[in-house]
Amino acid sequence: MGDISENILGLFPIVKKKFFTFGTLDIPLHLSPNNFQVLMLLREVRLSTVSELSKQLNVSRPNMTPLLDKLVEHGLADRQSCDSDRRVVNVAITQEGDAFCEQVFNTFSSKIQERLVLLSEEDLLHLSETLNELKQIFLKIDNATP
Repeated sequence: MGDISENILGLFPIVKKKFFTFGTLDIPLHLSPNNFQVLMLLREVRLSTVSELSKQLNVSRPNMTPLLDKLVEHGLADRQSCDSDRRVVNVAITQEGDAFCEQVFNTFSSKIQERLVLLSEEDLLHLSETLNELKQIFLKIDNATP
């Protein structure tokens, strides 16, 4: 299992170098990676408490406040009071947040596709099959985390 973990960890810098060093991406808002991580989680869960977001992202509640403030300021997320418990604050992604995520996704997707055209059809097919298999395996271990 040590070889597997080393290979997984070894992929991160390679993927970052090959696919995420594009320079300026012409994205209208300049969010920090942490802001974007919160937004992407909100896109997945749609609505969550601040406490649950903190727990899932391993960020303290006090550190979540400025991250959420920036998303709310840009209209990407919205805070909502919980009707049943006034101490609880829910956070939801807005339509603008969804549109922003879609724009960023499309930008990154285009940049990745520009890199992939350098591969042969055979390599592209193999890469596609391998990534699909890897995704399925990772989804199996997602819920099995101790």
